Amino acid sequence: MDKSTLTKLKLAEKISEEMGFSVRSSKKIVDAVFNHMTDILESGEPLKIVRFGTFCPLFKNARKGINPSTGESIIIPARKTVSFRPSPLLKKMVNAEKRPQILSDRRSQQDSGS
Repeated sequence: MDKSTLTKLKLAEKISEEMGFSVRSSKKIVDAVFNHMTDILESGEPLKIVRFGTFCPLFKNARKGINPSTGESIIIPARKTVSFRPSPLLKKMVNAEKRPQILSDRRSQQDSGS
């Protein structure tokens, strides 16, 4: 697994480090958040995480396709999928050489108890 892969366990460990919770408690939090997100998307509603982005459930109709191995014409069944549209702030952060000051200030305020 490469460094860019973020597992739920790695996320829980990071939360544990930064917030002082046990890894077990952090894992429960991560699981609860992901379960809630999944429930929203399963209901067909978009899920907007402010300052991060929007996950939108999509329905793709059945369509004709071609099996690349055999050249045979096939029907690709209808299915549900999810798209993600990043927020302007996330795009800015990804393209910036350093993190925008607004996020750094907010984090330091939380650490100092303000």
